[in-house]
Amino acid sequence: MHKLVRFKQSIPDLKHVLEEFLLARQADGLSRRTLEDYRWHVGKFLESSGDLSDYEAIRKAVLHYFSRLCSPGYRNIKLKYLRAFFNWCVQEGYLPANPTAGLKKAKEDIESARHVTLEELKKILQQPDKGTYTGLRDYCLILVQIDTGARPGELLQVRVSDLSLESREIRIRPEVAKTRVGRTLAISPHTAQALAKFLKLRPSWWDNDVPLFASENGRVLNTASWSRRLAKYCKKAGIKVTPYGLRHTFAIEFLKAGGDPFSLQRILGHTDLTMTRRYVRLSQDDIKEVHEKASPVQKLQQMGKRAPRRLTPTKMA
Repeated sequence: MHKLVRFKQSIPDLKHVLEEFLLARQADGLSRRTLEDYRWHVGKFLESSGDLSDYEAIRKAVLHYFSRLCSPGYRNIKLKYLRAFFNWCVQEGYLPANPTAGLKKAKEDIESARHVTLEELKKILQQPDKGTYTGLRDYCLILVQIDTGARPGELLQVRVSDLSLESREIRIRPEVAKTRVGRTLAISPHTAQALAKFLKLRPSWWDNDVPLFASENGRVLNTASWSRRLAKYCKKAGIKVTPYGLRHTFAIEFLKAGGDPFSLQRILGHTDLTMTRRYVRLSQDDIKEVHEKASPVQKLQQMGKRAPRRLTPTKMA
């Protein structure tokens, strides 16, 4: 049961507290993407909750916020960011207790990790107009995502200097990595060739600060814009998948091809095997599905009554 600790200090405006929290987390070395996620999720709660002048009001607002229908995965993401923020508030003496205490994570459906087949990927890759800068950029971005499994937020901050066409590698710098741990990712020859062609369209006056996958005017392409562009291509192809779905697809195909979970963990930039295990389960489900279709016994079952007649032993003479 949630217990309220006696607390005499008045509660300040949580919007101001959020700014202090973000500065503290920035000083701790959190990536810009993670800071933006905190601002979005905590800010969303504060904006939708009305008066939060006392602890009981905050607690009721939290309960109301999490009573709204949403997917289990999104609910858990919201809970993670709010819980971390309120833990810091308690630590700094702004709140007597964490108002998210007692709220449990929702059980996520394994199928929430949406991925697509190779045939579907081929259809999606046919949609961008490779005769234009944005079309070739999007084509290359899709290729790199399914070739490396990198997070979209990380790839959108990759610089030209992070790319080595000679060694066929892309470097995710520590400051843009979600976990603050850099890593180097291999790319296939086809992806390298497409990137080489794309670099020829890059304006010569852009310096290294302009990201590799920049917008036409040299600005950072944010994840929301990329999600909308991918959704447009998917709609034309009659397929539904998100940028993170491309990451999931890489992981599934990696395991199906015989890759081991520990290598996948390093490639994806997971801090532990918890998330990686989801892909192991999904790949095992795919193997079972393939087995059911390919097994000779299953085919015999589908042949109906003809199979038993053939297998009936003849009488001895």
